[in-house]
This record gives sequence, C-alpha cells and structure tokens, in this order.
Amino acid sequence: MDDMSTHDGQIPRPGALLDGRYRLDAVIARGGMSIVHLATDERLDRHVAVKLLDPQLAGDRAFVDRFTLEARSAARLSDPGIVQVFDQGVEGETAFLVMELVPGGTLRELLDERGPMPPYAAAAVLRPLLGALREAHEAGLVHRDIKPENVLISTNGAVKLADFGLVRAVAESRATSSSVVMGTAAYLSPEQISGADTDGRSDLYSLGVLAYEMLTGEPPFSGDNNIAVAYRRLDTDVPSPSDQADTVPEDLDHLVLRATRRSPQDRYADAGEMLRDLDRAAQEGRFPDYVVPAPRQSSWSRARAKAAQSAPGAESEFDAADRESGEAVRRGGPVPTRVQTRAVPAQPPGGPPPTADPEAQPRHWHGAGAGPYPPGELELAPERDVIRPRRRPGLLWLVVVLIATIGLAVAGWWLGSGRFVEVPSVQGMSVGQATEAVAAVGLTAATRDEFSNDIPPTALVGTDPGAGERVPRGDTVDLLVSVGRPVVPEIGADRTVEAVSQMLTEFSLEPMTGQTTHSDSVPIGEVVALEPSSGTTVDVGTPVEMLTSAGPAPVAVPEVAGLEEDQARAALEGAGLAVSQVRRVFDAELDGGVAVGTDPDPGSDVARGDGVTLVVSNSLTVPDIRDVPVDEATAVLDEAGFTIVRESPVTDRRVADGRVVRTDPPAGTRLDPDNAVLRIVPSNAVTVPVVLGSRASDARRTLEDAGLRVTIDAGTSNGIVYGQTPLPGRVVARGSEVEIDALG
Repeated sequence: MDDMSTHDGQIPRPGALLDGRYRLDAVIARGGMSIVHLATDERLDRHVAVKLLDPQLAGDRAFVDRFTLEARSAARLSDPGIVQVFDQGVEGETAFLVMELVPGGTLRELLDERGPMPPYAAAAVLRPLLGALREAHEAGLVHRDIKPENVLISTNGAVKLADFGLVRAVAESRATSSSVVMGTAAYLSPEQISGADTDGRSDLYSLGVLAYEMLTGEPPFSGDNNIAVAYRRLDTDVPSPSDQADTVPEDLDHLVLRATRRSPQDRYADAGEMLRDLDRAAQEGRFPDYVVPAPRQSSWSRARAKAAQSAPGAESEFDAADRESGEAVRRGGPVPTRVQTRAVPAQPPGGPPPTADPEAQPRHWHGAGAGPYPPGELELAPERDVIRPRRRPGLLWLVVVLIATIGLAVAGWWLGSGRFVEVPSVQGMSVGQATEAVAAVGLTAATRDEFSNDIPPTALVGTDPGAGERVPRGDTVDLLVSVGRPVVPEIGADRTVEAVSQMLTEFSLEPMTGQTTHSDSVPIGEVVALEPSSGTTVDVGTPVEMLTSAGPAPVAVPEVAGLEEDQARAALEGAGLAVSQVRRVFDAELDGGVAVGTDPDPGSDVARGDGVTLVVSNSLTVPDIRDVPVDEATAVLDEAGFTIVRESPVTDRRVADGRVVRTDPPAGTRLDPDNAVLRIVPSNAVTVPVVLGSRASDARRTLEDAGLRVTIDAGTSNGIVYGQTPLPGRVVARGSEVEIDALG
C-alpha cells in the first residue's frame, strides 16, 4: 500500500505508516475522541492495535506531556488483565498509542448481546480486572474511567482493562477542557463528581457500579441527563444487586455495597482486599470453572466480516490476528479467565455444564440449556458385577422372609423411638462441656450468639431445640452463648424500614415505626435515626423507634422586594431555592430592574431546591434631560423604550435654543413600557448679540447667524452701527426681528 501523509491536518487513514513502523490496516472501532485501527508493526512483524486521538489534542503541550508520562507509566504494567502499551508518539497533528491487540469485543457489547450475567460469569470478569487494578494502584496509576466499553474480552477468553492514563491526559488538555468529562457519568465516584482528590478507591467504586450492572443488567442510577445521573450518587447509596436480581448471593451483595460506599474511607482499602472477598464469595457460592465468551456481535466481528467480503477465500488481517492470539495462548501467553473453586460443577437439568470453549457458550445467560449452572459434587455410580450362586427356591424364600421380618422390626424400632434422642440439659456447663454432652447422645453441637439481660457474656443461655426435646440422631443442636444485653446497632447502607426492622429483630429488639423528621441526605420514607440512639445498651425486647425521613426541611421564601434583580436572585439561591423564571410587571413605585416580590409570597414554606418565580419591575423612569440637546435626548430616550412627542418650542431665558426646557411627565416619573409616551418641550431662546460699532453688513451677518431677522435703518450697508433694538443681551425667540441704526 502507498503511505498516506499524516501532516496535512487529516487523521491518518488505512495504509498510512506511523513513525516509519506501524502500518494502519482496517478500522476496528470509533469513539468520540479516538479511532482504533488494526495495524502491523513492520519492524517486529506482528499485529497491534493503534489508537489515533483527536487531532486537536496533539497541538496542546499540556496534553502531550501528560500523554507521554501516562503512556510510559502504563507500559511498565505487566499484569495479564491489562491491555499492554507498546509505544506512543505524535505524528503531524495526531497523537497515537500502540497497544496489544485483543481480538474479540467489549463487555458493553457482551451485555447488550446477552443481558445480565449469572454470578459466576460476573466473578470471572471481575477477577482479572481486580488483579489489573492491584498492580496499577501499587504503581501509583489510577484509571479514572472504568466502564464496560474499556473492558475487552478476547476470542480466547482473556479479560483485559484498556486505556490506563488516557482520561487524565485528555482532562489536562486545554483544547478540550470545556467538553471532556473525567470519566463516564454512570460510573463516576462521588469524589470525582465533587472535584475532591481521587485514588485507587475511586476505581474500586466504579468497578462496584460495573459489577452491579453485570449482575442486574443496568447501572444503579438513572436520570434525565449525565449531570443528573452523576450528582445522584453524592447523596444516594448504591442499592443491593439482589433487590433487582434474586439470583445474586449475599456475598456478592456485600462486595458491591462495600466497594460503592460514598466515603472512600468506608470502601475496600485496595484491590487486593476486594479480590480476596471475591475469591471467598466464589468458594462459598461454589462457582463453577468458567471462561468468559467474547461477544459475537462486536465491532471486531463486523470489521472481520467486512474484510472477508472484500477478499473472499483469502486470509484477512483479522484472521491472521485471531490465529496469532490463539498461538500466543498455546505458547504460554494470556490465558482464558476462570473462577475456580474446589467444587466440581454438576450438570444442570436440561443442558450441559459451562464449557471452556467460548464459541460453545449459549447465546443467553439464562434459559433452557443455558444456565445458570449451580455447582455440586460429581456423583459417580459405577456398576458392579455380582456373582450369585444358585439356591433352591424354598431356601431362598425362607431367607427372604427372615430378612424381611428382621427389616420390619428394625424399621419399626427406628421409626418409633430408635432414631430419636432427647436434647440433654446443659445448665451450668461450659461451652466445651455442653459440646461433649450433646455429642454423647449422638447429636452435633454448634454455637450461636444469644442476647440476654441476666446471663453474663460467654455463659450458656440454653439450647435450640430446648432440653428434653426429641430430635433425630445426627441433628445439629445450637448451644446459645450469651453476648449480654443488646446494643442498638448502627444503621447500615440499606436504610429502608424493612431492612432496619430486620436488623433490630436480629438484635432481639422490637422495631417500631416512629415519627418523621426532615433530612437533606436520607430519601423520603427511609430511616434517619433510631430512638434509643445507636450505641445505647438496652434490654432484650426493648422497643426501638425508627425515625423516618420526610425529605429536606421546607425553606421560607425570603423577602427580596426592593433589591436589584441579581441581588434578589442571590438571596433566593442562598436560601436553598432556585429561580425557575423571572416575570416582569409594571410598578409605579419601583424603578425597572428592581424586585417587586416573589411567587409564592415571602414567608411561604417550600421544599428545598424548589423553583420560585422572581417578579421584577419593568417600569421606565423618566430621566432629567433639562438643558440636554433635543436630538441627543431623543435618541437616548427612544432606545430606552420611550415614545417621544416633540412639543412646540418655548422661549426660556435659562435654556439655550435647541435644548430641552422640560418633559411631560416630569423627570422621576415611572411609566408603563406598554404606554411610555414622553412629551419634550424644546427651547427657541436666542440671546441678541452685540453689533454696536460694527459695519452694517457685518452686523447683519452676525445677527442672522444667531437665528434673527435684521432690518437696517441706514443709507448704505457700509455704515457704522450706532444703535440696535432689542438691546444686546436680551433673550428673544429664534426668528425675532432686530432693527439696527447705522451712519454713512
């Protein structure tokens, strides 16, 4: 292929050669800020993935510096759950990243294709991601954008996390700071939304949200837009996945709830701790050995099919890349991800157990023959060859009757009293002595905590079943060990009345629905506090009142009349209210732009955050324009919204010709903008100039320039003026006549 230029301001296309080494082949996927190509490293003769970033980023020095630093840090990570970074650079106007090629698809595509995952499949995805985060966090690298689109599942079953460091590099770009969000709204941690410091625990929150979506089929929060989705988690806990999917075991519920606690201090300390809890949940739940299948309908599969259509019968670059991936596994490269326990999966009714072959996986997680597959012990029942000697029929029947008689006798004894024993009394015994006494009669002893007002901690309260009760041999008898008087527990993440009631019952307390109280953080109807309060030691059976939330306390609408509009808006928002709209009305007592009041009225109680209408005066106040040139005043008033009517001029010795004498209505009057008619009275006053002693012709010119008419009483225009009427300095109307007397 001919190389395509990368210096013409265009994004490189298939066939271009980057850094003299990486030949771009077909496009695999496109995103908002990048394009991913299947590419060939011509130096090492291997297939790679090349991510081309938006050209505007390459021109930002802050981005290039951060991009280089983050790429180098990511390249040092070697965990098999991380997409390996091989190289990075900037060519022309395009920054690029060279990565390990992962044929297959994304977790988003897999969820869209199959829907919610059974617990064992979700665990098989989480395990390599936690291993990847453990190594990255120990190296001081935080991902900041964990979401299904950044989790890749290869055709050989490997699960990998992509795009380490890119979010932080793009976020520091000045070119995109106004449009790029650090992370994706549905998966952001509370501290990312509030702008607080982030660390590895922020990634664990996002991974907990991802686990919730895998188990239930949808993220825990929804809203009208990304901002609404993001801000919900500032005051709302992630609910238990089992609320949406009853197949989720309790251990995975706890894993998700702890990872997504709002305060980072309450989450897992690191990915290693969360991984140990996941392994414990897999073992307790007897999860089967499982390989995560790649999605069949993915960008990779569509690009591969397109390549096959363009060259039928020939091996495409996609086929070669798939083959390389399989050979890498056989040579000891990345292996399929499995969740292993000591249990052997039993075959479920109606279908085979999970298989390690991704292509053999079902199209859906649930349904006939598709699972989920509850593990169990594999039971072997080999047939045995039995050699029986020949017997005479009479003797044989005698033996049969004898055996039947003995069997009936034994069965009668066993069904009557032989299989039952009495639970012994353990009063006054230690736990060890009681265990021996229970074992002596053929029963198994277990211990269980029991609250007691009278019996000191660690002493025995009794047994369950009670002493003297008859139970089958081999049954388990609980030894009830006193833990003393109960302490009112702390309210957990689930504040629903049902959950808190169950918790109080488990503490041998009597839950009671109490009064409501206002709360800014606890949703309406959920429990805000307990009375007696948490931590109080009480007697067994003590009633505990659950105070439920009535939502945020109402806010009194403040008085804002007389304030400027921006001041009134600030006062309302400072009280916890929003200005939903501004209504403008005429008010003869207030200048335009001054608040008249609110709707609802001041003093009204409304819910915090509710919108109120701010009522603002739109009156036009007549300005003082006396002695202002009429044309200048007219232009300003017309622009302000007044309708101008120019009246006949008057002669006012205090105001010069062409200037405003007065307005009607006068200055300071407030007018309705729908009928703001303003009458302007201009002046025509002219002061008679001095022309005595000047030639008559010059006097005429001076007087006419002043706007006056002239009559000359002289024989010639060159005569000297010795008299004028009116006298100099008199104020007359423009156009008035001045008579001058001249000699000569």
